[in-house]
Amino acid sequence: MESVFNGHVFPKYMSQQVMKSQMDGFSDPTLRNFSLLDLSTLMKDEFKADRFEDEFIQSFLNAAKELAAAGRRAIDRPGMYVILEHSYAIPVMFLTRHCIELAIKRAIKRCGAEPKKDHSLTSLWSSLLSRFPRQRCREDGRAIKNMGAFVKAVAEIDNDGISLRYPQDKSGRLTQDRSLFVNDEEVVSYLEKFVEQLQLIDFDCLVGNGK
Repeated sequence: MESVFNGHVFPKYMSQQVMKSQMDGFSDPTLRNFSLLDLSTLMKDEFKADRFEDEFIQSFLNAAKELAAAGRRAIDRPGMYVILEHSYAIPVMFLTRHCIELAIKRAIKRCGAEPKKDHSLTSLWSSLLSRFPRQRCREDGRAIKNMGAFVKAVAEIDNDGISLRYPQDKSGRLTQDRSLFVNDEEVVSYLEKFVEQLQLIDFDCLVGNGK
């Protein structure tokens, strides 16, 4: 009988070694081998939705930061520049793009509106800006301009969440077929400040003014 594979490396799947729906308390000897998928599920129902949104945003942000640091360690060799066969930049940018999308959508919700049912960063950013007053102080204008430049830069790589997820789009076009060097740690630094800046929006004022 012919074999499909040239070799066999995948082991027997032991489900209880991978995921569990519950633990035997804090005394469970396997507890340290597992991570809780999300803390928000333990919250009261009235707090869950908001808490889940925040946890997802912070989780993607933290993952991007850790991956960017790992990428730096991988190429940081004395006296040489290392080009890896696999990319840290692709998943860092994917996590960054998705985190931006979630953060903007959450901000729109906190402004009292419902975000559009799409994934376009530029469209979502424009939607959020439409909630802001036309008359803005100089510092607000500067912050919004710089944040918009960051959104635009990420959107040029992947605006709708497809081009960093798949190597080819539906038409068969290679999604990242260009030369581009990415400073992963700078990207996640801007991402962290972007998320923080959105959290500093005076939502009470915007909602109170009917925006």
